[in-house]
Amino acid sequence: MNTELTVDYLRQAFEHYNDLIFDGKLPVPKLKWSRAKTRLGQMACKRKMSWGCTKFYDFSISVSNYYKLTTEQIDDVLIHEMIHYSIAYTGLKDTSSHGIVFRGMMDKINHTFGRHITISVRTRNLQPRTTQQPKDYLILALEMKDGKYFLSSVNPSAAGKLAISLARTREIAHYAWYHSQDEYFHSMPRVRSLRGRQVSKEVYTTMIERMKLLR
Repeated sequence: MNTELTVDYLRQAFEHYNDLIFDGKLPVPKLKWSRAKTRLGQMACKRKMSWGCTKFYDFSISVSNYYKLTTEQIDDVLIHEMIHYSIAYTGLKDTSSHGIVFRGMMDKINHTFGRHITISVRTRNLQPRTTQQPKDYLILALEMKDGKYFLSSVNPSAAGKLAISLARTREIAHYAWYHSQDEYFHSMPRVRSLRGRQVSKEVYTTMIERMKLLR
C-alpha cells in the first residue's frame, strides 16, 4: 500500500496511535520527514536542569522517507519513536536508550496491537524510494606475467600516480583503463595505490567486454 508522504499523514497517524496506545496523553510534537539513510526514525528534544531534576521539552519526531516502506512499516517506525517520546515526556527512567522500560513497552504493544516494532532495522536490506543514478567507476584491468588477473576500482585523483607505478612494475604483462557503471564494482574500495581484486580469467574477460575502454 502506498502512503502519501505528507506531514498531515504523520500527524493523523500520531493522533491515531496516541489515542489507541498511549491513552491520548502525548501532546503532538514537531513532526517531519527526513532523508536519513542510516536511521529510519528519530525522537529529539531539549533538556534543562531544574531543582536538581532534568526536564525535557521541545520534542520532535522525524521519520525517514528515503527507503521504500509500506504503511505498516512507516507506522511501526513512528510508534517506535513515540515510545521514546512517552518515556522522556513522562520522566520514566530507563537503563539505556533501548533498555528494560523501552523493550517492555515495545513487546506489550507488539503483542496487544499486532505490531512488528523492533529495536533496529538493517537499512542495507531496504530499497531506496527513488531510483539512484548509476555511479561511474574508473577501472584498471591488469594481466600479470605469472598468469594472474586483477581488477581495480581507482580513485580518479590517483590515476596519474598509478600510471607512474604501472610503468615501473615489471611483473605486469598488460594493463588498460576502463569506464564502468556496473554494480559489480560497488563493493570495491576506490584505491589510490597499485592494488586490486584478483579474479579468474573468465571473470576478467567478461568484465572488460562489458566496460568502455579509455584511450
